[in-house]
Amino acid sequence: MEPALLRCVGVFLLIEAQPSCSAFDYAKTAQWLAFIWFFRIGLDREGKQVISVSDSLSVLRGVTSLSPAILMYHGVPHICGSCGGIDAAGFERQIQYLKNKYEIISPKHIDVTRNRFARHRVLITFDDGFRNNYEVAVPILHQHGVPAVFFISSRHCEPGKYLWFTYLRALFSHFKGNGFTYHGEFMSMSPEFRSRTIRRLYDHLLSLKPHPSAMYQEIEAELPPICDFVQQMEIESQYAGMTAQQVFELSDDPLFSCGAHTVDHPCLSLCEPEVAEQQIRVNKSWLERVTGKPCEWIAYPKGDYDRRSIDFCRQAGFSSAFAVNPQLNIDHTMEIPRIGIYSSSLSKLGVKVIGARVLSNKYWSLFHSAITYSKDSLDI
Repeated sequence: MEPALLRCVGVFLLIEAQPSCSAFDYAKTAQWLAFIWFFRIGLDREGKQVISVSDSLSVLRGVTSLSPAILMYHGVPHICGSCGGIDAAGFERQIQYLKNKYEIISPKHIDVTRNRFARHRVLITFDDGFRNNYEVAVPILHQHGVPAVFFISSRHCEPGKYLWFTYLRALFSHFKGNGFTYHGEFMSMSPEFRSRTIRRLYDHLLSLKPHPSAMYQEIEAELPPICDFVQQMEIESQYAGMTAQQVFELSDDPLFSCGAHTVDHPCLSLCEPEVAEQQIRVNKSWLERVTGKPCEWIAYPKGDYDRRSIDFCRQAGFSSAFAVNPQLNIDHTMEIPRIGIYSSSLSKLGVKVIGARVLSNKYWSLFHSAITYSKDSLDI
C-alpha cells in the first residue's frame, strides 16, 4: 500500500475515534481516501502524478471547499543550509506550479467565494519578515506577477537583532567547535549530540519567565554570539530581518501587503497579558509608521494563541488574524487556518492544497500532520 494511503488511513482511524465525529466528516475523509487510492499518489519529490492527474480533473473542484487554501512560507534563501527548507530554485518551481494550476489571489479577495467548478484559489503568505523574503522571494513573485502577504516581526528589522529561534538554527548549522559551556555545564555540539543539545536549549529558553524578555536576555548574556560562528554574509542571507526601508518598499508595491507578527515572535499564550498586548500593539504601530498604511492583518507567531490573544488583536484594530491549525474555533475571522510549506516537493504541495479543500477544518490538522515530511524541529 502506498505511503500516502497508509498515512491517510491513520488519519481516518483517528477521526473515527473522535466522539463528536459526524457523518459529514466520515464522508469527507472517505472521499479523500478514495481519491488517493484511485490515483495512487506516491509522495515522490518530483510530484509528477499529483501535477498531471489530481489537479486536472474539474470534477474534484466540485466536491471541495470553496474557500481558498492559504499557504504559509518562511525563509527563502538562495541556497538552503543544513536545516533544509526551500531555496530560490525550489520556490520558483512551486510558484510556477501554483500559477499554472490554481488562481492565486490577494488577501482582499479572501472572502470572495469561487464558483463551484472554478479553479481552486490560493493565497500565499510569508511569516517572520526575513530579509531573503525581500531579496530572493519578491523578485520571483514579481517575475510571475504573483501577490503575497508578508507578516513581519519588527525585532530583527533592527541591525544586530535576531529572532530567538533564528539564533538556535544558526547555532545548529554553523557552530564549529565540539561544544560550549552554559551555566557551568558543557553542552556538546558533536554530530551525535548536536540535535539533542539544541532541543534542550529550545525547551529551556521557552520555560524562562517572563516570556519572551528572559529568553532574549539569556541568549545575549549566556550563549555564544552569533557573529562568532556565522559570517556576516551568511547572517544577512539566512537569518537577518528586512530593513525598515525594505519593509516600506514592499508595502509600497501594489502586488504585496504587509501584516503584523508581533515584535519578538513570542508564544503569545506564554506571555503575561500586558506583555502579549504590547507585543501586538507595538508591532502594529511600528509597521504603520514605517509603511504609512493601516495594518489590517496579523499572523500568530508559531501558530500559538489563546482567547486573550484574539481579544488583544480585536482591540488593536485588526480585521483578520491568521493561525495554522485553529485551536479555539470561536471566531473564524481571527483563526484563519493556513498550510505550512516546508520543502520544495511539488507532490506534497499539491496534496496539501487539495487535501485542505477536502477535509473540514476540524480534522485538517490531523491530515496535515500525516502528509507532511518530518520537518526540522525548530521550523516555526
